[in-house]
Amino acid sequence: MKRWMFILSLVFVAGCASESTETPEPEQAPVQESTEEAPSDTAPEQESTEPEGNVSTGATESIVEQLEAPWSIAKTDDGWLISERGGTIAVIDADGNLDRQPVVLNEDVLEIGEGGLLGLALTADFATSRQLYAYHTYGTPGNVQNRVVELTWDGNQFEETDVVLDEIPGDQFHNGGRLLLDGDVLWVTTGDALVPELAQDETSIAGKVLRVPLSGEGEPTDWIYSSGHRNPQGLTKIEDTLYASEHGASGHDEVNILEEGNNYGWPLIEADQARDGLETPWFEVGETSWAPSGIVADDRYVYMATLRGNRLVAIDRESREVIPLVEDKGRIRDVWLEDEGLYFITNNTDGRGNPGSGDDQLYRLTIE
Repeated sequence: MKRWMFILSLVFVAGCASESTETPEPEQAPVQESTEEAPSDTAPEQESTEPEGNVSTGATESIVEQLEAPWSIAKTDDGWLISERGGTIAVIDADGNLDRQPVVLNEDVLEIGEGGLLGLALTADFATSRQLYAYHTYGTPGNVQNRVVELTWDGNQFEETDVVLDEIPGDQFHNGGRLLLDGDVLWVTTGDALVPELAQDETSIAGKVLRVPLSGEGEPTDWIYSSGHRNPQGLTKIEDTLYASEHGASGHDEVNILEEGNNYGWPLIEADQARDGLETPWFEVGETSWAPSGIVADDRYVYMATLRGNRLVAIDRESREVIPLVEDKGRIRDVWLEDEGLYFITNNTDGRGNPGSGDDQLYRLTIE
């Protein structure tokens, strides 16, 4: 009898062990997860189709090497300015020579996580005024904030000459940081600072796209153009259409067409979810994150740099079909359209990529 009881007990224990090894339901990704953080050995698989009138591209050439965690591209009359997250600006002349110059600020750049010296935007009269705008992280690891400042360049360094906006909520991740100058308005993207509910809080400028008058008229909350954003890092305007790219919580990165007063849903909805009063995205990537960053557009395509996606892609503005343009340079942070060429910067030296001997680099891709 004892022997049978022993055998039955073994069967019971085995059954329990077998039950405990069943695959649990997948956990929801934490909202503080950064979609930039995954290793970038391989690009996520993504179906793409090529519409009629496919983009015709030529060779890709390196313009400059040895950039240090570059973030934003700005074209000058005779070269390039590229922000580097550690707090310097790479000055590149027409021959591709690199001069790394300091940025003198009243609040030091705090390089933390994805924070640091981020977006740049040059004034329309930069050639004579030497003025530009910059977005940067500052504060302490326990009190991270962001600010937008005016800089003036004397040829040897960039110095803060005015504050446009400060005390933008920040954190290790989700700082936004893209700038777009549009006449007498400066567009600014802000992240949710790892506090998702701030994106829905109309008393906070976190998780928003701001339309900032350079006159400074009004209060920061008056400048909220759209809300419900998680971590928007790309912004471009073509005619009257404003596009913004942003990171999803776990996949489902978005490109939205922004309209004043609209709420783009984070954290209440994502992807194709719907709710009254909230906008669904113009384009979303699906379940595998691309971690989109800088974008630019022409009359046919939105061109988008991707970090986890390791690609530069063109999205057809009518069909929303995706055409990969570059897939072999690693993480791509920003893109610029100029003179029938796409200029883009890699971002392999930021601690997440696999840098090659010349990284990071500014490249030019010919569009034929």
